Parts: sequence; structure tokens; C-alpha cells
Amino acid sequence: MQYNARSLWVSRIVDWGRGYVDRPFLVAFVTLGWIPIVTSAVALDPSEASTAFLVGQALACLMVVPAPFDVWYYDERLLPKFFDDIQLITAASDYDTLERLATRFDTYYVKYWWVSTLVWVVLVLTVFVVGQDYFQAQGITTLVERGAYLGFFCYWLLFAGLRSHGGLITVFVIYAFAEEVTLDVDPLHPDGLGGLSTVGTFAIRMTVITSLGSLALPLSFQIANHIAYEEVVYIGVALFVLLVALNFIYPTYKVNRRAQELREEMLDAHRERIRKLEDRLALLATDGETELPDDDLAETNDELLELEIRRARREFDDYQNVQLYPLSIGIITRLVSSILLPVLFILFELFITGSL
Repeated sequence: MQYNARSLWVSRIVDWGRGYVDRPFLVAFVTLGWIPIVTSAVALDPSEASTAFLVGQALACLMVVPAPFDVWYYDERLLPKFFDDIQLITAASDYDTLERLATRFDTYYVKYWWVSTLVWVVLVLTVFVVGQDYFQAQGITTLVERGAYLGFFCYWLLFAGLRSHGGLITVFVIYAFAEEVTLDVDPLHPDGLGGLSTVGTFAIRMTVITSLGSLALPLSFQIANHIAYEEVVYIGVALFVLLVALNFIYPTYKVNRRAQELREEMLDAHRERIRKLEDRLALLATDGETELPDDDLAETNDELLELEIRRARREFDDYQNVQLYPLSIGIITRLVSSILLPVLFILFELFITGSL
């Protein structure tokens, strides 16, 4: 499906660099990813800052270094591939609807990224302002150092917002797909999930990208412990945890519920078909050809009816037994890793930084 007519400004920068070196991750780093490293290096003096603060800063920096590539990957690879793959489990009559959805959400992603980012602008800049005393205690005192650290905060909030934007678009895309498009679940699909692994893979890849925000948790907790308005930090942490959970739990629930409804419809249709075949076979055995109704089975003899009944029952069993949660072992593994990452960094803050 060719729909990706627009690109986000970050993607355009990376694509410009790919004209010279076709290595998206390298290009993303050379064009944008170096900024948090340089601003952190200018702002911090390791001889004045505490070890806990330096470790937290390094992890928060590591969170956003690959962020330009993540944004490009979602815009140019992940979202387009989802719409290409999901076409395989879309009823042919709804291809036009699917294409409209693809165009709509491509536009939303490119044009309205600033809406999600605005939330982080308010939260992160508030933390920067109220945390000045703590930052000065860490050696960030001169105008150059404070300006560099403000640059780090602005870069961080920008790409935290862009990642959040991708996460929200993922939720909205799957909601719209489940509501507006007729699924064509294939019980014989090689994934063993009726083809729904496409949804699970899309959701979990975005969940993994979003969960990289956990790298900023140690620094967030360090700041929260030393400023007057720590609630602002905890609001940001809560939004992050909610987004990680929402990115996978909601798409899984929504698509499974819609697929369950579709399966019930298909099972009812097969039950009706089987009963009709069995009634026809019974009439054929007792009354002969002359008493049979004139319907779509008029030219069918008893042997063909028996074959058709067996085939209909096999199809019924296939639909009844297909797993409709879009979860495979690989998807579950990535889900667990994305959930464990925030947990590990919370434990890091609670048990490790206390000893530094």
C-alpha cells in the first residue's frame, strides 16, 4: 500500500543524510543524536557532581541518543509496514477504508507531533526551573553550563514527546482499524493466530521503543528527591508508565474483542450451514429427490453432501480453535523485556544509588 506521502521533519533530516551514507542509525546520530552528549559534557563537571547524578544523567542521555533513529524508523518503516501487512487480514471490500485510515494517520503523525510534545514541554521545563538549586549543587553554575543543560532538557523533552506521539498514534490506529475495518481472520494462517500477529508485532515494537524512557527514571527520581515540587516529576513518570502499558494492553484487548465477535459470526454461519446440509441429507435419505426444496443444494447428491458436511465441520473447528490473542512467543518475550526495563531501573534507584 503506497500512502506514506509525507514525512516528519526528523525523518526528512535523516533521509537527507542517507543521500550520502545509507545507514539510517549512523545518519540519525551524526545529524541529531550527538546533541545530548555534547550538551551534557559542557554542562557537567565530574569533579563537582555526585556519582548518582552522573550515572542518572548518562542513562537519561543514552535514552535520547537513538531517539532520532526511533522516530525515523516509526515514520518510514514501522507504521507503513503495519498497513501493508494488515491488508492481508482485511476484507477485500474494506481496502479503500484501510487506505483512508493509512492516509489519515500518516497525516496526524506528521502534522500534530507538537500536541504530544507540548505536554512534556510543560512538565520538563517546570522541572528545570524548580530544580535550579539542585543543579547548582551538582556544579552547573555558569551561564554556559546552565545554557547547555537547558539545551539538553529541550532536546530530551522534544524526543520524549515524539516517542509519546508515536505511542498514541499506535493506539489510535489500532482502535480505528478495529472499529472501521472488517477483519478477515484466517484460521490457517502460518502464525497460528489468524494473522493477528501483525497487530501484536506492531504494538510491541512501539512498546519497546517507548519503554526506553525508563532510562531516565534514575535521574528523574534523583531530581524529585531534591526539589520542592517533586509531584511534577512523578506526573511525568506516571504518564510514561501509563503509555507503556497502554501501547500493548489496549491494542491486544481491542483487536481480540473484535476478532472474537467476528469468530462468533463465522461460527454461527457455519452452524447454520451444517444444519442445512444435514437436513438436506436427511430429506434425501427419506423422501427422495422429488420432495427436496429447490435451493443452492439442488444439484447435490448424498455423497457430495457428506463431503460438504465434513468440510464445513473442519472449517467450524478451525475457527473455534484459532487463538485470537495477537501473541506469539517472540512477541511475549519482547513484551516482558519492555516491562522489565522500567522495573529494573526503579530497583536501580531504590537499592543501588543509595550505596553510591
